[in-house]
Amino acid sequence: MTTQETRSWQSILQNIISAPKERQRLANELGINIITLTRWARQNSRPQRSYLARLVKAVHPHQRAELLNALLVAYPDMQDKLVEESNEFVPSSFYRQILQDRASVIEAMRPWQTSTAILNEALHLLDPHQLGMAVTPALCMPPVGGKVLSLREHGGRGTEPWHADLEHESIFLGMNCLAGHVVQSGRAQSVRDIQRERYIPVFSHPEGMEVSSAAAPIWLEGRIAGCLLASSTQLGYFTQARLDLLSSLASIYSLVLDPNGFYPHSIVQLRYIPRPNIQEPHLQTFRQRVTALMIQAGRNGKILNNGEAEHQVWQELEAELIQVGAELDEAEM
Repeated sequence: MTTQETRSWQSILQNIISAPKERQRLANELGINIITLTRWARQNSRPQRSYLARLVKAVHPHQRAELLNALLVAYPDMQDKLVEESNEFVPSSFYRQILQDRASVIEAMRPWQTSTAILNEALHLLDPHQLGMAVTPALCMPPVGGKVLSLREHGGRGTEPWHADLEHESIFLGMNCLAGHVVQSGRAQSVRDIQRERYIPVFSHPEGMEVSSAAAPIWLEGRIAGCLLASSTQLGYFTQARLDLLSSLASIYSLVLDPNGFYPHSIVQLRYIPRPNIQEPHLQTFRQRVTALMIQAGRNGKILNNGEAEHQVWQELEAELIQVGAELDEAEM
């Protein structure tokens, strides 16, 4: 039986153009007639290569990844043409938008709006064909005993197969993952294939959507706040141009953050944090614990707002997961 992974690009195209309206739309987009497009879907088809890159752009976003991967198997020498490079620079129009927002948006809403704008722009620039990407800020937890011990994801944005809003999928990260490695070293890094990486510590989310990844540190005046983490469904997706672009976006992201959230790099001493599936039972108790903490404070005659309660519970969860991580790390030694 032929699996999705071994299907030829012609059979994938055949499925895409099975609907008459879609067949006509693609023919119009490519400037060819329907008979030519139908001929391409035959196993012995050899269309002009210039049309193949246009075909990838013309199909709907949710169909691109499968078609692109199959074309790369058939035409491995066309990597650069089939996978169009992202822009090398953040457009000046986006800088203007950010500056306008800072001048006009009320202070309470500014961090959320600016963060959302930057993450959406990152997806637009780094994943123009919507092949599948997630971009997430991984920020330093407040120091414990004068040391930054872990990072925590703060929301994020994605294209399929990720959800558009990743706010409820945040996890803790430590020394044993790419984000932690980048923050600890202070240098942007990419991983071509997370399943085969041997030198940089990596782990993926349990869904297995992530194939390659990259991260760039967020700096301000020599102090660090974390990193901007990007994950792709495509093998070897983060070229040097894309890594440089991610670094530029990480610099812009520093505008979102409170200067007090940046720490001397010398105090970053990340711990081993367990994988997402082990974190999940702990993280699922977050909202319940916040509510219980606020109720208990009220009974003791204290006023504890939601933000203060959340901050305390995140610190408690960090301590728990570091302890679990230490036990797992010791068991694996």
